[in-house]
Parts: sequence; structure tokens; C-alpha cells
Amino acid sequence: MIDPVAGRGKRRQGKGPRDRGPIGEKKGGSREERSASLWVTGRHPVEELLASATQRARKVLLSDVVPREVRAGFEQRAKELALPCLTCPREEWERRTGEREGGGIAAEIAEYAYAEIEGWISALPETVRVFLLDGVTDPQNLGAIVRSARAFAFDGVVLPADRSCPVTGAVFRASAGAAAHVPVVQVTNLARAIERLQEAGFWLYAAEGTEGTDLSAFAPAKRTAIVLGSEEKGVRRLARERCDGAVRITMAPGTESLNVSVAAGIIAYSIRKPLTSPLE
Repeated sequence: MIDPVAGRGKRRQGKGPRDRGPIGEKKGGSREERSASLWVTGRHPVEELLASATQRARKVLLSDVVPREVRAGFEQRAKELALPCLTCPREEWERRTGEREGGGIAAEIAEYAYAEIEGWISALPETVRVFLLDGVTDPQNLGAIVRSARAFAFDGVVLPADRSCPVTGAVFRASAGAAAHVPVVQVTNLARAIERLQEAGFWLYAAEGTEGTDLSAFAPAKRTAIVLGSEEKGVRRLARERCDGAVRITMAPGTESLNVSVAAGIIAYSIRKPLTSPLE
């Protein structure tokens, strides 16, 4: 096994102010991103949203095609949370949510509540696993990464406000509701966020296609963060230069790369913290 400290160069010392990323900053683009609210659709994503300690729904909207027993369950949960729970014809449900999928089950939130970096860091345990995303713009990829983060007990996902997909309804669906539970930290500058994490005792490693320590021989530090780049460009130079090292997934000859969310799942499983099975 390779000690994460071995071969480590001198870290850059951040001289600028600490990065305090904006909360729930909206970036232009799709209709969903420009909307004043966000609709989460699908039975499981909505159930997870209603069970979240950090994301607050404003109301639940059900279509008349939802089975009676399922509708009764959501009505009871909404009552417990003091939320309006409305039922409408399927056509009206689609018009209001802008969705055709989701089984006629939806919940509205005013905006996604991103974690604030300083408060998030101060609440972290001694042993931490985190993903930083550099240029991941596809909502399906972001959702799948957040889902893997939850599955393997990662403590958060950090992403920049620019050149990155925000958390949308599509991300919620792709994460199977994990976006309701995993802290997602949105920052204004990823390079400064890397330096801030290093100040907090993190070791950061860029996920590279051909360079760095093979994942099978990588021994993570207690506080480890993995930087993932886009499938097309990888981790950008500015972020890569601030990392303490790199890790790679060795693949069969002729395989150029993996989808970023697939790579995230492999890495998350490989460096996960000790997990307790619910059957134990």
C-alpha cells in the first residue's frame, strides 16, 4: 500500500479570503434552472425529500392516476409535516410540474439548499470522504455521483457555481433522492475551495486516466477528497496543480476512459469508510 504522504510536494498557501460559496445561486440556462421553484418528481425522490433534514418542501402535488393507497401515504406524511397535499388531473399535474414522468407524484421546493462551506467543514467528523467536481455539467452524471456518495457514506460533494450543473429536479431523480441527504457545497472558486480543504487537514487527489497511484494500491488519508473532471477534458490544470497527488483506475488495454459517474462509483467503493451493514 502507498502512504498518501509519500512523495507529497509543498502545498500552495492560499492568500485570498476563504471561499464562502453562495447558497442556492441560480445560473441561467434551462427553463427548470430559471424557475422560481424546483419540482422533485417520482415516488422515491419525493419520499426522500420529505424525509430530509436539510431540504424543505413547500407542497406535495399528486395526480389523480396515483393509486389510492399511495396517495393516502403521501397525504399522511404531508399532514405530519404541515404541508399542503393537493390532487389534480394528470394533465394539470404535467402542466404545473413541466414533467411527463414521475408517476404523477411531485413535491415543490423554493430552491435547493446548498451547504455553506465553513459551516459544513466545521461539522465534519475526523474521518471524511468527499468528492470535488470540476466541469461536470450533465445532470444524470451529477445525480449518479451524489447517489454513489450516499451509498458509500461520503460526507459531501463540492462543485463550482460556474461551468457546472446545479442541483435540479433531474439531478434529484438521477440521484434516487440522495440529493435530499448528501451535503452539496456550491462554491464560487474551486481552486480556493481546494486550498480551504487543505487548511482543514484534507489530502486531495485528482482522478486521472493514466497518471497517479493505481486505485488498488491507494491508501487514503483520514480526510481525503477526490477531484473528478469532465469526461471530455478531465480535471483542469489549475485544480490539478493544487492537488496533493493523483489516483487512476487501471483498465484493460484499448479502453480510453470511463463515464465520470461510473468512475466515481468505483472510487467511492474503493476508499469508503468502514460501513456497518443493516443486517449486522
